Amino acid sequence: MSCTYRNNYFESDEFLELALHSLSVIQVPLHTLGAYIIVMKTPNEMGKMKIAMLLVHLTFALYDIYTTTLAFPVIIFPICSGYSIGVLSSIGMPISIQCYIGLTLFLLYGPAVTMFFENRYNYLVRLDCDTRSRRFKRVVHYFINYFITLNVLVPSFLNMPDQSVARQIALKKLPCLPLKIVNHSKFFMLGNEYLIFVCSGLFTMLIWTQVLFFFAKTVNFIFGIKSQSQRTTQLQRQFFIAVCIQVALPFVVIMIPACYILSTIYTKNFDLAFTNFSVIMITSHGLFATIIMLLIHKPYRTATLKILGIKRFCESNKVAVVQMPFCATQN
Repeated sequence: MSCTYRNNYFESDEFLELALHSLSVIQVPLHTLGAYIIVMKTPNEMGKMKIAMLLVHLTFALYDIYTTTLAFPVIIFPICSGYSIGVLSSIGMPISIQCYIGLTLFLLYGPAVTMFFENRYNYLVRLDCDTRSRRFKRVVHYFINYFITLNVLVPSFLNMPDQSVARQIALKKLPCLPLKIVNHSKFFMLGNEYLIFVCSGLFTMLIWTQVLFFFAKTVNFIFGIKSQSQRTTQLQRQFFIAVCIQVALPFVVIMIPACYILSTIYTKNFDLAFTNFSVIMITSHGLFATIIMLLIHKPYRTATLKILGIKRFCESNKVAVVQMPFCATQN
């Protein structure tokens, strides 16, 4: 393994704690505003998207708040280990439970985004969107996705080494690892990194298969239908594009550091400074997601500007919204 340790400020717990604290000061009020806007300011014409929108937002917000205010994880890659310096550690919560909660909250993005696109597919493409049988099938679908998400990492946690042995493994694989890290009272190693990679890889394939299916079906419908008015079709396309941008841009933010972290499993390169910056960038993606959501949808943007007192952008009390039918009239 390639091992780089500079013993500088960017590799310190103090730097990571300061960065995450600074993010939390911005994120907590912004996420609160975002939740308020969705719950109170979503117009009736967007009502079918309200729950899906709120679920995605809360999923992003919970992970951000957990990381920046409760856990403060110091992650050591490529050996899938680390420790926590946050509130949960100070009150005695076992680091294994903290690790499970943090990783699971991250994976919960998958079913939340799947539900986001399934919602558009259901109300635009399906003829039976509001039937009892369709609602039952959707509930079963969501339950299966969330059940898998909550259990996908169980094999990795069942394969954990004894933590006294884990310290020896860590020093053997990363000889430059400082003793203050290895001997930290909360040091924790999850186990076989390849098992984690396989489990998360299979989970990612499952989620992407569903998202791409719903995305392709919806695109085929809104860009191929000919029977409805041109105005309705245009509004449906604009709204769907806005939804895609809302999901895609934060995804790009999170994928850059995530790709680096995953690449360390193959390159065997340890660099704590790069890992710290990756954790900070991943944790900030919820911030970008909320900002994009509030800006890209006109009802949310108008309501936000009014709350912030920026009235020169709000010329009237009328909010222009995307008018669109939520149940398809034909396939």
